[in-house]
Amino acid sequence: MGEWDKASEKGRALRCAESFRHLADTFAHLPAKKEELDREDVEEIYASVRNEVCDHCGKYANCWEWEPETTARLTYDLLTAVAQGTEMSCGMDPVLAKERFFHRCIRGRTFLEELKNSFCRARIDLMWNNRMLENRAAVAEQLQETAQIIQEIACTVFDTEEADSGLERRLKNRLKLQNVRVRELRVAQNGGYPRVILTANALHGHCVPVKAIADALSKACGCAFVAERDSRLTVGREQSVLHFVEDTRYFMLTGDAHATCAGQAASGDNFSVLTGSHGQVIFSLCDGMGSGPAADHESQTVIELLEQFLEAGFSAETAVRMINSSMVLKRGMESFSTLDICGVNLYSGTCEFLKIGAATTFIRRAGWVEAVTSHSLPIGMFREADYERSRKRLEHGDLIVMVSDGVLDALPQEKGEELMKYLILQTDTDNPAEFAHLLMEQILSFENQEPRDDMTILAGGIWKK
Repeated sequence: MGEWDKASEKGRALRCAESFRHLADTFAHLPAKKEELDREDVEEIYASVRNEVCDHCGKYANCWEWEPETTARLTYDLLTAVAQGTEMSCGMDPVLAKERFFHRCIRGRTFLEELKNSFCRARIDLMWNNRMLENRAAVAEQLQETAQIIQEIACTVFDTEEADSGLERRLKNRLKLQNVRVRELRVAQNGGYPRVILTANALHGHCVPVKAIADALSKACGCAFVAERDSRLTVGREQSVLHFVEDTRYFMLTGDAHATCAGQAASGDNFSVLTGSHGQVIFSLCDGMGSGPAADHESQTVIELLEQFLEAGFSAETAVRMINSSMVLKRGMESFSTLDICGVNLYSGTCEFLKIGAATTFIRRAGWVEAVTSHSLPIGMFREADYERSRKRLEHGDLIVMVSDGVLDALPQEKGEELMKYLILQTDTDNPAEFAHLLMEQILSFENQEPRDDMTILAGGIWKK
């Protein structure tokens, strides 16, 4: 693609992002939510009930034409009694207000019942109006996130540079000896680390392993490069586009163990381990509300959505906000789940935790255990996701231990976390899979082998290459 074509396509993508942003703005300018009925609502109820009951009453002239002030005062006293159900601003007892109104009005009880029904309908309307405002705000947030994602993709895809002429010459010479012809060589930034995009084909009917091309690129650049995840394995006669990224300094191994709540056919816990193309390993653990098939379906939906967003290149924060807004839109179905996310950067050895109502996570280090806690609420409870972030530095041999609520709940409540730290230190193995199973056996010993809740342990160890 030529420079002019790239600039044109990038501009088109950015205009698309701006269109989504403008569309979000049309949803964002919303009236404020109302917690209670205001004066206008009460006036409307008053007028509606008066028209419904009084207009066809034979005593209408006596009440509203001859003594309108007295009738209006008694009516408002009754209205206040129904609205507040407590002492009124005038200091009159609600029961006394009803007695005085009944003494004045021959259709007093009918008027009162209609008044109560009108207030009930008004409060239901208020609830649904607030719900509609929340849904519109959630849609606006999703559109804003979509606009941001399109903008980021446009800047990432189209902002590549031509490789240094010296690097290109060295690489072409090295690969020519291996019967590979380089057609084009470009460099892009991959999460702060270089990514090399190479267009090449094999000469004279040869079939060249992509690993050999990666080795030649590493020698030409002076640092280790590997083919991007899910790349092709060989290059033949046909022209191929290959992506190479700088090799990571660390590698990870993972393991898991789980137990289902006694008497349930399915676990409400679901988890995922994703290896990203930006040198990241992302752990996620979701605990659905309750247990059994319904909780399993809820947590599985959250994990699948999270996987799709992360694999598409979205950040964990963006993915959480999108999932939260989708759950808010279907609120009323009681779909609340805790979500625990840990993203490990295999280049730097840092990890970032994103916890939404999740249980404590533990990091086993050399001779001690660190706890990562959170006091946030489950996902889907509020329009804006309530999550807490924290960042930690990992060292060679550290072990991350993520658990669902059921694991900590199985331990004595007054010293659950401290006991968990002790059990983690006593589990003497560096194999994450073996560690998870040995730790689960110790936890189950507190439950007499009959779990009262779903339990999941997810472990990941990091080592230098």
